[in-house]
Amino acid sequence: MRASFLHYSCIGLASTLISTLAGTAAFAQESAEPEEVLRARSPLLYVDSPFLVEDGIDPVIPVIPAVPLLADPESDPAFEQRVDSIVRYNSSVAEIELDGGAWDDNLVEELTALGRLQQQQGEHLAAIETLDRAMHVNRINSGLYTLEQIAVVEQLIQSYLALGDWEQADIYNNYLFHVQQKAYGIDDPRLIPVLDRLATWNIQAFNIGYGELLGVRLRQSQIMFNAAARMVGMHFGKTDERFVNYQKNIANSAYLVARNPDLMMEIERPEYRSMQQMLAEKLNERRPVQSPGFRTGERALMEVAQLYIEQADDPYATAEAITHLADWYLMFERRRGALDNYRLAWDLLKQQDNSEELIERLFGNVVPLPSFGSSIKTPDAFYKNEDGTEALKYDYADLVFDVTANGAVRNVESISEENEANEAQLSKLRIWVRSTRFRPMIVDGEPQRSNDNHFRYRYWY
Repeated sequence: MRASFLHYSCIGLASTLISTLAGTAAFAQESAEPEEVLRARSPLLYVDSPFLVEDGIDPVIPVIPAVPLLADPESDPAFEQRVDSIVRYNSSVAEIELDGGAWDDNLVEELTALGRLQQQQGEHLAAIETLDRAMHVNRINSGLYTLEQIAVVEQLIQSYLALGDWEQADIYNNYLFHVQQKAYGIDDPRLIPVLDRLATWNIQAFNIGYGELLGVRLRQSQIMFNAAARMVGMHFGKTDERFVNYQKNIANSAYLVARNPDLMMEIERPEYRSMQQMLAEKLNERRPVQSPGFRTGERALMEVAQLYIEQADDPYATAEAITHLADWYLMFERRRGALDNYRLAWDLLKQQDNSEELIERLFGNVVPLPSFGSSIKTPDAFYKNEDGTEALKYDYADLVFDVTANGAVRNVESISEENEANEAQLSKLRIWVRSTRFRPMIVDGEPQRSNDNHFRYRYWY
């Protein structure tokens, strides 16, 4: 398959990917230690994905914003204006109550606007009280499951998340899904953002360790993302950017489950499998429920690769999608599948006029795995106290290490200053890094060992 990109057959590329799928065995245990085992022995809570340091240039690392709950009247030009508006809305609410009573339907709009203003001021407890009342007035006047309450419930969730009240955020996210699923039924495109929201919350809840049955949460998120992706393809076409994003989120959650074997056991229990099957049927998912591990992630990444192959208009995007699939195989010790797809991606880029630039961009440095990423962010309240100070401590460390042709990390050394305060943390960080995988450098289509790779890590403790 060493022709130009325009002469690549979609059928030929697809068959290469499919034959790789057919040739894989059942899910095998990774060689790296499970993350929860390392975490139990370590003072580190978790480690962010590292940033490459090149030629002494400091990488740009996203900053966790120090945003206090309460708005600052000195730095917020709209602060005083909102104070005046809150006074006016309170007066309007009092007048409506005087004329129509405590359950007058006209209160809903005024209370919703008042709650939004209180949110903007950072007065989330007051906002919750106001919005909760707006919801109850609406339900009394319009019914228990009216869609009119959706905007109010969404605002309530925002305030609960801002306060770090995960229990109430969980309750209302599920309630929001129940109300809208009941109203829209199956295969209605209006259900897509509803599925997205609850699936996203379930992964967020997993990431912050909230609740029991974390494996079931991940499996439910996969079922919802899969249903959302199917509906996007049905109503808007697979070229809609949401389709690829949902497939990546499916693969990301499948990886999280696979890295935690105890979650695999949880999901396989009969009562939880029945729960998952019922959700799939409710969402018109005809595909049998499978354990969310290697196969689930492989299928999702193949969907993405297949999409770009069929579009046949962006060789780099196609090569990158195939490379993500190769990375998936490498993470699970499927070396033949990884090698075949790395070569396939490299061959695609080699035939382009700017092949050197494209190959350097995709294969010129080692890349931490998983590489396909996720758009789901941890709620800000997880990092912050109510006054905006850090609830968790973090620090940085620069590490240098070798990466083998199979993506294993070797010879890890810390080049950051080490002292009594961080000695234990840096020791555990080195242990953690040795358990990770990287995409190796690819030269002439072949994975190569590379030495002295320099990365900066942010770790939390």
